[in-house]
Amino acid sequence: MAISKIHPIRRTLNKAVDYIINPEKTQNELLITTYGCSKETLTEEFSFTRKQGSEIGNTLAQHVIQSFKPNEVDAYTSHKIGIELANRLTSNQHEYIIATHIDKDHIHIHII
Repeated sequence: MAISKIHPIRRTLNKAVDYIINPEKTQNELLITTYGCSKETLTEEFSFTRKQGSEIGNTLAQHVIQSFKPNEVDAYTSHKIGIELANRLTSNQHEYIIATHIDKDHIHIHII
């Protein structure tokens, strides 16, 4: 059974994105998917969308981490689960990036 955590990103969106898209963790970036944005301009697009909201606040984005037990799922299945989760969380109304990390004994996904 997967374990999920969510926390706000308040200061370091660029660093969080750089961390999750690390080619060494994402099978040379094959395990990265974006929706409504591109990986190269994601922070600018997130900022633009954030400014369109009625209340800005100090949260730049939300960071979801979903971890699976060792050998519970393969990388591609977990990535597909991550896409389904992101679509449900955002109702297909907000940009997101998903990166599946395979560098540990447990596969885990990051959604921003």
